[in-house]
Amino acid sequence: MEQFDIVLGQMIGMAVMMAVGYICVRTRVLNEAALNGICSLILKVGIPLLVFSNAVAGTTRADLIGSDAIIVMTLVMYGLLIAVFTGLSHLLRLKRERGRMFRGCFVFGNAGFIGLPLVIALFPTKGALYFALMSLVDQFLLWTYGVWTCRKVDDRQSTADEHPSRGWLDRLAPLVSPALIAVVLAVALILAGVHVPDVALAPLQKLGGVASPLSMVYLGGLFAIRDWTGVLRRYELYVGVAVKMLAFPIGFYALLAFVPPMIGLPAANPDMVHMMTIIAGLPTMSTMVMFAERERNNPEYAIGMVLVTTVASLFTLTAVSYLVF
Repeated sequence: MEQFDIVLGQMIGMAVMMAVGYICVRTRVLNEAALNGICSLILKVGIPLLVFSNAVAGTTRADLIGSDAIIVMTLVMYGLLIAVFTGLSHLLRLKRERGRMFRGCFVFGNAGFIGLPLVIALFPTKGALYFALMSLVDQFLLWTYGVWTCRKVDDRQSTADEHPSRGWLDRLAPLVSPALIAVVLAVALILAGVHVPDVALAPLQKLGGVASPLSMVYLGGLFAIRDWTGVLRRYELYVGVAVKMLAFPIGFYALLAFVPPMIGLPAANPDMVHMMTIIAGLPTMSTMVMFAERERNNPEYAIGMVLVTTVASLFTLTAVSYLVF
């Protein structure tokens, strides 16, 4: 029950910070330009520093090698999510861009804004390392499959066809993000046995620590400035929440915790299983909004999904943690 209490406390705290963001926008302390700046600061500075500084703090090469199972769990999770929500989009008869966007919004959870603070609170010793390894898979799929789900169906020509002169480095450029760079750098330093001095690590941890509260302020501010109510009339929203945020994480927990011993494999690390259960039940990733805005493809739909699933997660993550912890 101690882990459940941590999750409950974290979710209540997040709700309070979201309310602060909403009030700040309504009282004109913050405007849309300020929120965009906050979002950029979180994605490009806060989350990368938070992941890097916590991952390298006291982590040894043996710790890293012993945690490689988290990558396998992440691959299994995303494979199942893509299969489940591809099937659901067809079953619900969602056409064209709406079907693609539905898949992307429920495959990718808000690991940076919501998952990382929860993971670090629950597993202060190795949580950041587990998260960093999970992010290797998460970031690669987000910037490939995730970007694809936000594109218009009519855009049949690939980027390579439209720009034949572009080299392979240019085509790989979209995969590179500050968070992925931070993860790769942290893993490289740990494998090389390089120790980051505490005098340098401490300020990086403090700077990264602002990512969590700022992310909640940002999401709360979006409630005040976006017209997101239209998504409430979309029936797939409620199906997606029930499947992704309740049924799937509970089923995934059972798969990781009970199936390996049944087929003669060693039991999985309980902390890894619990962490991946939380990750599996996260609300829609806010980066999907940025992709939709960039592609000019139903950004209001993505915004509504982010906002509604984020509020729903205050209850679903609490319920899931109560059942599995």
